[in-house]
Amino acid sequence: MNSVGNEKMARVSQSGKLNLPAQHRKMIGLEHGGPVRIRVIDGEIRIRTVEATMQALQKQAKALLRGDSVDAFLADKRKDAARENDEV
Repeated sequence: MNSVGNEKMARVSQSGKLNLPAQHRKMIGLEHGGPVRIRVIDGEIRIRTVEATMQALQKQAKALLRGDSVDAFLADKRKDAARENDEV
């Protein structure tokens, strides 16, 4: 396995298996394995832990809610739904 900086060369088997180097697993909190999300973006395979994905989604949701909590958002949606039911 050749390496340059944080980049390492690896081989994908004919069956599609790839062994992630221990150094990289440790860097993203996968020392003992765990669930990941795999995406292809611009011809690159990107692997991200499910935990990191959830944290990013929560950050995006918080920005969309302008700092309001998810509970406050859901409460507003329930009020809207109740108002719509009352109008019908």
